[in-house]
Amino acid sequence: MGGERPRYFPDEGDVPDSPPFTPGFGATPPCLVGRDELIRDVCALLAGDPASEGGAHVLLAPRGLGKTVVLNEIEDAARQERGWLVLSVSGTDGDPIAETHKAVLGARHLLAHTHGEPAKRQVSGVSLGAGGLSAGISFEEEADLRRTGYGDDLRRDFGELADAAGQLGTRVLLTMDEMHAIPLAKARKLGSYIQHIAKRERQSLVFVGAALPYITETLLADRKSTFLQRLAVHRVAPLSESETRRGLREPIKMHGGLIGEDALDIATSAVAGHPYMLQLVGDRMWRAAGGSGDPIAVNHAKGAVAEATGALEDHLFAPTWQSLSDTDKRFLAALAVLAEGGGSPRVAAVCEEAGIGKSSASAYRRRLLLSGMVSPSGRGRLRLTHPAIGPWLRRSIAAGALHIP
Repeated sequence: MGGERPRYFPDEGDVPDSPPFTPGFGATPPCLVGRDELIRDVCALLAGDPASEGGAHVLLAPRGLGKTVVLNEIEDAARQERGWLVLSVSGTDGDPIAETHKAVLGARHLLAHTHGEPAKRQVSGVSLGAGGLSAGISFEEEADLRRTGYGDDLRRDFGELADAAGQLGTRVLLTMDEMHAIPLAKARKLGSYIQHIAKRERQSLVFVGAALPYITETLLADRKSTFLQRLAVHRVAPLSESETRRGLREPIKMHGGLIGEDALDIATSAVAGHPYMLQLVGDRMWRAAGGSGDPIAVNHAKGAVAEATGALEDHLFAPTWQSLSDTDKRFLAALAVLAEGGGSPRVAAVCEEAGIGKSSASAYRRRLLLSGMVSPSGRGRLRLTHPAIGPWLRRSIAAGALHIP
């Protein structure tokens, strides 16, 4: 008894190298493939006149296709290449108006603090140096970060911040992830503020959002908001086969490893163009082969695909299923039956298979679009957003792991 206690943490000087894959939602992978052209196109438009049609954009993709990663890359490019002031908010963070206002006040406070006179109003001799804001700006009143109410003065404060950015010779980029979650009234108000500042006041403010594709039938279909109607839409597509192969092979090679062609074929087929699945499969293969120790072989790839598929089911499919209503579960299960083999059944046929009334079909359709489990596939048709959803549902229901109400 009383032997020396085993050590679990690595020695402080023995920190492992960064892994070649990052299987986390929204995490930027070390090797980003298939997105350069899209990012370059959006940045080129943002660099134009903020008052033009290219001053406001939205990225659309189902869950796991990398819209947040693309948004993060655009933010980083704006900061690092242009020195823009980036404000990042999320549609799921409570009140988007209040969260945007907090971000604006925080940026105002930062600019004022660099000048050392946060309580006075003067714009003078402001410049942007290599180390950030090197001279200052101050505003009519202090940025009260302790206030309990936000939103009432957002347009004024936002306009002053954009004006200050213009005095600096730079711009404000507002980004909003999960934009589909914003209530319509809030989206209208925020859009009207952005449009007023950028178009009427002609200040240096641009916008990029990211959302699930169903937003085209909700916020973007709103006829009362010209801002929402005129957002430039960019669809984040699945990766091609060649992009998937490169996204698997290059990180492994960069970290001193090797992967056989047969193993790469298995992994590529399982990824099916899904960036999150790519990171899962790549990570599991790398671990199975012991890092850069042994070449990744077929047995490593097969085991990795099984593990990655299980992780996708546990982390994405199952939690989404649990969040659905009973009727929505019946609708989705019926869709999985009719979509076997990769089909895109009609909504009316899904209702008939599920034994639910067609009169409420639009409501079921909309809620499942919101969940990210399905996407439109032509007029009156739906498809599952990932090829693994259907097999998982059919297998789990047959085994009794999932209950159909």
